Amino acid sequence: MRRVTSRGMVQVRGVTYRVERLEPHYYAVVRIVDDTAVGTFWTLPVLRLTPEGCDLELFTEIARSALRFARTSGVIAAVPAPPAVEVVPSGLPHTALA
Repeated sequence: MRRVTSRGMVQVRGVTYRVERLEPHYYAVVRIVDDTAVGTFWTLPVLRLTPEGCDLELFTEIARSALRFARTSGVIAAVPAPPAVEVVPSGLPHTALA
């Protein structure tokens, strides 16, 4: 049996769904009220949807909500600031700045 990790919940049109990580960049969506699978989606290389228990329009909204609210690994992480660079004015030796 494959290990499933819950990535949290999203609410769309008044219904709550659980987003489960099946593999890297591969997710299943389960409707909480009756514990029914409503589809799966991939986030890389492109967003690929496979609705199972609902229409495509609703499932697209669910997947987009999961991406928007950082419930997936497809969200771009913030890039750390580059290290500080010391600028030495031309014509002055390095020891003059110390």
